[in-house]
Amino acid sequence: MVEILIDSFLDVIKIVPVLFLVILLTNWITLKLDKGTPFFSRLARLDVPGGALLGIIPQCGISVAFAKLYSNGYISLGMLVAVFLAGSDEALIVISAHPDKLPLMVGLIGIKILVAIGAGLLINLVIKEKRNRLKGCGIDCDCPKCGHHNNIFINSLVHTLKLTLFLYVTVLIIGVLANRLGGEGINALLGRNTFLQPVLASLIGMIPSCFSSVLIAEGFIKGVLGFGSLISGLLANTGFGILVLFRELPLKKTVWIILLLQAISIFVGELLYFIN
Repeated sequence: MVEILIDSFLDVIKIVPVLFLVILLTNWITLKLDKGTPFFSRLARLDVPGGALLGIIPQCGISVAFAKLYSNGYISLGMLVAVFLAGSDEALIVISAHPDKLPLMVGLIGIKILVAIGAGLLINLVIKEKRNRLKGCGIDCDCPKCGHHNNIFINSLVHTLKLTLFLYVTVLIIGVLANRLGGEGINALLGRNTFLQPVLASLIGMIPSCFSSVLIAEGFIKGVLGFGSLISGLLANTGFGILVLFRELPLKKTVWIILLLQAISIFVGELLYFIN
C-alpha cells in the first residue's frame, strides 16, 4: 500500500508545474479577453493539427493542460479530441525500449496523428460549440470552484492545489484497484485477439493512469494484444486529462466526450483488426 501511495504521488506531482502554468495562463487570458484583445483568436488558429502534434508528446501534462483550456472555453472540442486521441502517455517510451519495434512506433505515431486530425476536423465541422464559455473564471471569480482571490498567482496556486488533490485521490484509487487485479489478470481479461478485443482494450485505455498505456504497450509486445487492439487502447488513452473534465465540466458533458472518444477508438481498432 505504501508503494501505491508513493507511485500515485510521483505520477501526479510531475504534472503539477505544467498544470500551474496552464491555470496561470488561462487566468491571464481571461484578463486579456476582458480587455478586448485579439489574443484568443490568435491562440485558436493552432486548432486541430497543432493539437494532434502536441498530443503525441508522451507527457501526462499535455492532456491535462488542454483539458483545462477546453473547460475554460479557449480551444475547440475538435482540438481537445485531437490531443486526447494523439496522446499515448508512456506507451511510446515502452515501445521505443525495444529497438526492433522502431518501425512499429513510427507507424503508430503516424496513425494516431492522422486519426486525431481527421476526427478533430470532422467534429469541428459537425459540432458547433460556443467558445469562451466560462471566461468569468479568472482572478475575479467567486464561484465555489475558484473562490475569490485578488492576486492572479494566488488564485492559480489555489486552483492547482485543489485539482492536484483531486487527481491524487483518483489515481490512488485506480492504483489500488489495478494492484488487486494485477497486470496478468487484466491480460487474461483481454483474452485472445478477437473482434471484441479492441473494445476491451479501449475501455482499459480510458483508465486515467500511466498504468493503462504501459499495460497496453506491454500486452502488444508480449503478443497478448493484436495491432488493432493496440491502436484502440492507445487512442482511448487520455492520461489524466479526462479527470480534469470530470472536475471542471458537468457530468453529462464529460460522459458525452468519453463516449465520443470510445466510439472513435473502437471504430479505428475494429477497422484495423479486420484489415489485418
